Amino acid sequence: MRPKSLAETGSQGDLFRAHLDQVLNREHPLCVLANQMDWSIFEQEFGPLYVEGFGRPGLPIRLVVGLHYLKYAYNESDESVVERFLENPYWQYFCGFEYFQHEFPLDPSSWVRWRRRVGSKGMEKLLKETVETGKREGLMKARHLERVNVDTTVQEKAVAFPTDARLYHKMRRALVRVAKREGIELRQSFGRLSKRALQMQGRYSHARQMKRAKRET
Repeated sequence: MRPKSLAETGSQGDLFRAHLDQVLNREHPLCVLANQMDWSIFEQEFGPLYVEGFGRPGLPIRLVVGLHYLKYAYNESDESVVERFLENPYWQYFCGFEYFQHEFPLDPSSWVRWRRRVGSKGMEKLLKETVETGKREGLMKARHLERVNVDTTVQEKAVAFPTDARLYHKMRRALVRVAKREGIELRQSFGRLSKRALQMQGRYSHARQMKRAKRET
């Protein structure tokens, strides 16, 4: 079922509570950004992913979109963003709430399923609207988009330390490859033996059994 808006999820008791915009600093960056972004675009983009009149109502789109922005802007995990949301009224205002919330409005597992629903293309739409907001408000010029610098310092990379044993293993594989290409018939390629020796060399080295590690090398 299509998601309800945050206004539809409110209760009558909220009428006797102070609005967040009455107690928060309207010059705070999150307040300014919340008022500058065109949240209706996400309703249009992600609304077709839901089936009308079938199943339970979906999560409020502004809520999950706002949480994703906060998660990556402040480098939070799924668990920590929940804790900070309940402590920070500016975060709640950014996600579209009019009143302070004392309970998290959704189950974290539902949030994960929503992320799978929109997929990588949905995340690209979030990034696109961020750029469009900057351009619309005059904070980003065309020259800012001519080149993008990506810092991959902490990104995981499949880089292995070039130990002697590993280099010998790569050399053996290269020689076998060349032999096959040149039509040279080998009595034995030592494929399984070499892989096993490399594994044991790493285990012995980790256990500081250097004599056994040297023997495997």
